[in-house]
Amino acid sequence: MAPIASTKARRTLFDRADTWLALTASVVLAAMMIFVFAGAILRYAFNAPIHGGNEVVELASVAVVMLGIPYCTRRDAHVRIDLLDPLLGRSGRAFGDALYRVIGIVVLGFLVRAYVARTLDALEFDDRTNMIGIPVWPFYALICAGMGLYALILLVQLIGQITDRGART
Repeated sequence: MAPIASTKARRTLFDRADTWLALTASVVLAAMMIFVFAGAILRYAFNAPIHGGNEVVELASVAVVMLGIPYCTRRDAHVRIDLLDPLLGRSGRAFGDALYRVIGIVVLGFLVRAYVARTLDALEFDDRTNMIGIPVWPFYALICAGMGLYALILLVQLIGQITDRGART
């Protein structure tokens, strides 16, 4: 019984984490859309662009992508091209899925490691954007969190695939 309860607890934890991140990404995206709309109106109607508007949009884009990736991964919502699936068959597809997850975990591990160092450097040296001086370390930390959770979800999916419990977390 304990493994089932812990599996349910893991699923609940993953559901809560990626749903919270996706909702946050949605709010950031909505705010970014309003900001871009306001910037366009100010620029073209009043000849008064928002100073540093591009920096805000760039950083908001980082937040939207990094917060949304774990959610898309858990829901298997990434774009997938399945032209070769009929030729590969079920076992070939399973091998391809496992290979994708292993490569993804390795690459994401390298990315997280690199961005942890970059986050600490940005924090130590107080790195900021050029125009309006927004600290960049929180956005590097978002990259670490998003990619780390993405790798963790891929690992859980890989373990589930190997133990024949399905490819979903």
